[in-house]
Amino acid sequence: MNTRNSLPWKLLCSLLLLAFLSSDALAQLKGDTYAEAKQKGSAQLIYTYVETPGFSGKDASGNMTGFCVGLMNAFGAWVKKHEGIELKTSYYGKDASDFKRFMATVQGAQGGVFGLGNITITEERKKSYQFSPPFITNVAILVTHKNVPTLEDKKQIATAFAGMQAVVVRGTTNEDRVNGLKKQLFPALTYQYVGSSPEALKMVADNPKLFANLDFTYYLSAIKDGLPIKRHPAGDESTESFGLIMPKSNDWSPLMERFMNEFVNSTEYRKLITDNLGPNALKLLDSVSARK
Repeated sequence: MNTRNSLPWKLLCSLLLLAFLSSDALAQLKGDTYAEAKQKGSAQLIYTYVETPGFSGKDASGNMTGFCVGLMNAFGAWVKKHEGIELKTSYYGKDASDFKRFMATVQGAQGGVFGLGNITITEERKKSYQFSPPFITNVAILVTHKNVPTLEDKKQIATAFAGMQAVVVRGTTNEDRVNGLKKQLFPALTYQYVGSSPEALKMVADNPKLFANLDFTYYLSAIKDGLPIKRHPAGDESTESFGLIMPKSNDWSPLMERFMNEFVNSTEYRKLITDNLGPNALKLLDSVSARK
């Protein structure tokens, strides 16, 4: 083999690969603005998403499905009726299994781009994103393998879960809650970091020495799929709400606010929850609302 001749070829291949990866990393999503849509009578919007059971993802046939998908379909019909604008949409799923990258993609997008999934509304995130009004109240659930004895009192977690590790997704409010547990109740707690909540759930289902704090939709999905997990009600928290996220340059947010304020009080909204999250989700959310 002629090593001297092969080196330039290897270098060229490396440079081409680096250029491809760099251009991909710098790719920016851009959708039509509301201002443009009013002039044209139509708009091309982009919906990116993070895979969330019952909220956003693809079914076995590769079609987009979930509560957020139905929500955006209803938004499209509402815009057509009230504004006379025809919405054309496309889904971007390259970051669907990486929450951190998904958030970064939305932040760097321009115009009519919407982020779908179980995105918790926080004051810190409002500095970098626009949010729709809340569309659902989240119940954060403490989950373990089914063989772990039930935690009777959250204050006793350091004793009850002694020797266990927390599985955590970086950059999430679930991570914030686990950090709170460590600081206030469980100083010796150590973590294993993963890229997504489904990955965390699978690890917990496989290992009785692990636990996680996850949004209720992952718990309901796990029960539906027959995974060997247990919910510890002593660890339930319902102080958060989910919303759609948008880049700061998205000027559709006033319309989204008008639509959402109507939609969340409709029978169509409750049907969308039942169809995508199941009747148990509706009961859980109704019980949370009743306690407020």
